[in-house]
Amino acid sequence: MKRTASLLAMIAFFLILSYGISFCQEVDLSGTWEGTTEVPDAPEPDQITLVLEKIDGEYSGTFTDSLGFAEDAELKDIEFKENTLTFSFTIFNGFEYQMIYATLTVEENKMSGNWESDDGSSGPVELEKID
Repeated sequence: MKRTASLLAMIAFFLILSYGISFCQEVDLSGTWEGTTEVPDAPEPDQITLVLEKIDGEYSGTFTDSLGFAEDAELKDIEFKENTLTFSFTIFNGFEYQMIYATLTVEENKMSGNWESDDGSSGPVELEKID
């Protein structure tokens, strides 16, 4: 009986230890993410692509959309904390350049959240990692 209890205690210890190690491993968002967003006055959802790369612990990346507002727009102020990714980038809306700010929650291979522009426009974002 003592031996069984000791064995169960040891198994529980190793399970807790392995869970703690896997929980502490840092998520790497590097890769290509594709999805959609809603743009005010657009007749259909805008297809978007987010490409992220992590070098020396820092992210860089680009943003492209199918409506032509952004083509490989360089991401700025990229921050990933507590499963939340934030960044900004510049678009040309046909009249002027605008800064776009995005806040996305990461859950496994999906991101969702919203974007907002300097003029107060906003829309939802849904992305899924494709590689």
